[in-house]
Amino acid sequence: VPLGKIFTLSSYIFLSTKAGLEQKCKSGPVDLVFIIDSSRSVRPHEFETMRKFMIDIIHTLDVGMNATRVGVVQYSSQVKNEFSLKTYSKLQGMVKGINEIIPLAQGTMTGLAIRYVMNNAFTAAEGDRPNVPNVAVIVTDGRPQDRVAEVAAEARDKGIEIYAVGVARADVTSLRAVASTPFEDHVFLVESFDLIHQFGLQFQDKLCGMDLCLESDHGCEQICESSPGSFHCLCRPGYTLNEDGKTCTAIDLCAEGKHDCGQICIPSPGAFTCGCNSGFTLNNDKKTCTMIDYCSFGNHSCQHVCVSVLNGYFCSCYEGYTLQENGKNCQMIDLCAEGKHNCGQICIASPGSFTCDCNDGYTLNNDKKTCTMIDLCAEGKHDCEQICNASPGAFTCDCNLGFTLNKDKKTCTMIDLCAEGKHDCELICIPSPGTFSCGCNSGFTLNNDKKTCTMIDLCAEGKHDCEQICNASPGAFICNCYPGFTLNEDKKTCTMIDLCAERKHDCEQICNASPGAFTCDCNPGFTLNEDKKTCTMIDLCAEGKHDCEQICNASPGAFTCDCNPGFTLNKDQKTCTNIDLCNTVEHGCEHQCVSTPGSYYCVCPEGQQLAEDRKGCGTCRSANIDLVFIIDGSKSVRPQNFELVKQFVNQVVDSLDVSADGTRVGLVQYSSRVRTEFSLNTHQTADDIKKAVMNVSYMEKGTMTGLALRHMVENSFSEAEGARKNVPRVGLVFTDGRSQDDITEWAKKAKEADITMYAVGVGKAVEDELREIASEPLEKHFFYTTDFTFINQIAENLKLNVCAGNVLFLKANFMSPTIRNYFRDIISCSLVPALLLQTAFCRFEFGVIGHRLSMNVGLVPLSQCTVHCLCENINMRAQNVTVINLDHTNLMPSGVDSQ
Repeated sequence: VPLGKIFTLSSYIFLSTKAGLEQKCKSGPVDLVFIIDSSRSVRPHEFETMRKFMIDIIHTLDVGMNATRVGVVQYSSQVKNEFSLKTYSKLQGMVKGINEIIPLAQGTMTGLAIRYVMNNAFTAAEGDRPNVPNVAVIVTDGRPQDRVAEVAAEARDKGIEIYAVGVARADVTSLRAVASTPFEDHVFLVESFDLIHQFGLQFQDKLCGMDLCLESDHGCEQICESSPGSFHCLCRPGYTLNEDGKTCTAIDLCAEGKHDCGQICIPSPGAFTCGCNSGFTLNNDKKTCTMIDYCSFGNHSCQHVCVSVLNGYFCSCYEGYTLQENGKNCQMIDLCAEGKHNCGQICIASPGSFTCDCNDGYTLNNDKKTCTMIDLCAEGKHDCEQICNASPGAFTCDCNLGFTLNKDKKTCTMIDLCAEGKHDCELICIPSPGTFSCGCNSGFTLNNDKKTCTMIDLCAEGKHDCEQICNASPGAFICNCYPGFTLNEDKKTCTMIDLCAERKHDCEQICNASPGAFTCDCNPGFTLNEDKKTCTMIDLCAEGKHDCEQICNASPGAFTCDCNPGFTLNKDQKTCTNIDLCNTVEHGCEHQCVSTPGSYYCVCPEGQQLAEDRKGCGTCRSANIDLVFIIDGSKSVRPQNFELVKQFVNQVVDSLDVSADGTRVGLVQYSSRVRTEFSLNTHQTADDIKKAVMNVSYMEKGTMTGLALRHMVENSFSEAEGARKNVPRVGLVFTDGRSQDDITEWAKKAKEADITMYAVGVGKAVEDELREIASEPLEKHFFYTTDFTFINQIAENLKLNVCAGNVLFLKANFMSPTIRNYFRDIISCSLVPALLLQTAFCRFEFGVIGHRLSMNVGLVPLSQCTVHCLCENINMRAQNVTVINLDHTNLMPSGVDSQ
């Protein structure tokens, strides 16, 4: 620990307030870092109290690059360095930096903050100075969510003095684990942030006061040390303070016996040095003495050991050796060579002693002298499969008679003459060790030579009861039938296979059977095709072998004539005459009657539409509504698609009669939160609304659709935001994915509030959620497409439901290219009178069981349906087409079939 970082804070910070005047601390420089808790539990006004607390403290400090440096770190679940020790050199800059702090509002990771301050804030790169005390002041309102004791201890070991200030819910145990000692000087706990100024007062009381050593005649002979409101005298090291409390006397540790010298003590003030008597030298510990070692001079020539004595030395030998006559060399005492041992096999000599051992394959007995052979076979310490032959400490393997030893010299394999081919059996060789015997397969019998076999043929011996074919097998037989016959359940008799009777044929009309086969034929009026299976009707109509004027109805080998709708068949049963109903019936059309083959319809002038009686004419104007768009601004939409969504909104707006008294439009965007972009009473023209829509910025977060529905119900349709009484309320929700919250409650409340809800989904939108949002009937209020590029078609559809005009739906029970072509023909011709309504639109939907496909044809203004077509090519009844008007009943004029 650096010497400059172990003093308490009271030795270098002094704060005092006297007679209303503020005096700066006058002692040496300090590096001070505030660690501020900004977790979500710290309320905004409490954080402002904390901000004021820091500003009040630094106002009492002597701030400067060569005086006190200040840094601020805030923390929650993360740590943020607001400014470091080197950032500001003046008080004004620090105050400005503190006032600009924005709380993080997350968790309480106190340990993480202490480690950051220790490893980053108190570093030279961030302005920390060598030999300048480091002080950290931690202010927190809660329990830490991580471990603090170890990292705080590591920080204190590095010389950082830590003050812990706890507020309200703070845990005292955690504060003590963080703070420096003594705790009474470093741990502060206040009841609330409003009382945090108490810590400032205690901070001043504990750390500041007037320095009487500098401002009075203290009379100390050597050192004066200040304390709050007082002082006392001290002496330099090696001196002791006299009874007068001011003068000093040198301390003689030698005379007082307060030394640990081995021989001689030499005194100095408050200290001593050691010495040695003659013939001794002082050791490295500077206390004890060692006799001078003459052996260490390197000239003794002893073979083993040199023993020093005063003023000389003599030689000695290691144990087990004896000194020779020259007094220097040593010789080992070898009891084995001298025969002074009792070992059974091997004697191993050591100086003055011996040990016994045994030859390989023997083990030393408990008497440590005699030996016994190691019999691995008897001990079972072998891996021979059959026979183990023992030798001292080893073994060899062998095999029983009829077996041979394998290459591993351990396992045995039976001598199999059958496998080696050393036999003369015809079919089966049955081995035994070193020999064999012969046998036969089932259905064979062994001949007298005991080697060869003969098959038992029951068919050849006539020992069977098959009706047609006997197939022999050894000792048995199987019955079979001739081709075209099948074996009966008795497995003996046979029955002819009649493929025609069994319906195992692909003849379209007539099957002629033969055993196991068939040929095809056709009924009268049909001819057999080249595939010899199917039949084609002899169609005199298709072959032109008829004299019908309009329609030829074919039957096998014959025909009858018929006429197109609006025509009648003449008595010759071949020619047709047109029926003009406008001139033959009382049609009642107000403006104009248009005849069609077999029917008629009424039309109105441009800008008008047929009344409900399908005869009179009237004007059509759009409905006045309060319409609020709720659009998805989540991250999954992506910026380029969000622009398409805004174009979609404007495309719908284009179809509305927007004004203060007409239709009003509001816009809400949502993601993880909800934002009203503009309310119903913000804009009064379509151009202003479209401009505001294009200026909307993309949120790009989550998908809280339930929260958006709640906002719409509680706020968007309030009178404060422009909603009107007795005016229909319409909500249009646009989303591209699954909601991250529940929509059920507020989707239901929206409908209970008489809000007509439209649900528009794109891409990964969940259809079940869209259906739950949409009002009934769903086909009018629910729309979905897989791609953002097709939402302009949905916008065109929405014009139908917002406008008060009629809508004509054509639905087919199945989807096919043929049906599509029929609808395109229908829209360009006069076969269906309702299609000529000048103010209506047509939408074609193709329904498939279990799935819904919309807008495959698209919307076409009926005023553009002027292309002439050959209506006689359209047979609507044959194609199972249904014409339905969802808004009004009795759309079709009388006399026109709806099929």
